[in-house]
Amino acid sequence: MRSGLRAQDQRSAVRVPMQCGARIRTLDLGMSYYGDCIDLSVSGLTIRSMFVPRPNELLEVCVMPPKQGGSISAPLTVKARVVRCHRVDKNKGLFELGLEICEIVR
Repeated sequence: MRSGLRAQDQRSAVRVPMQCGARIRTLDLGMSYYGDCIDLSVSGLTIRSMFVPRPNELLEVCVMPPKQGGSISAPLTVKARVVRCHRVDKNKGLFELGLEICEIVR
């Protein structure tokens, strides 16, 4: 039975909006792709990128924190599973990736 809420509103963890650079690396080939992390929670994150992953693909994602007061914090690195991927800008070839965090690497 559906609750009548949008999928975003049904999440158990609150998403925090952000705009941070992200590096996406495939685990099988180790190739790197880049994008922006637009939100983050304890259970997942959303990335906008030109990279199109396979459904359920496991990725290593490194999110660069914003600079605060001139200092740079350590990046967040996680292994995450692709939950969804859809095009958000046809002209720029931009896709939105919904990722579920499986493991915090560092």
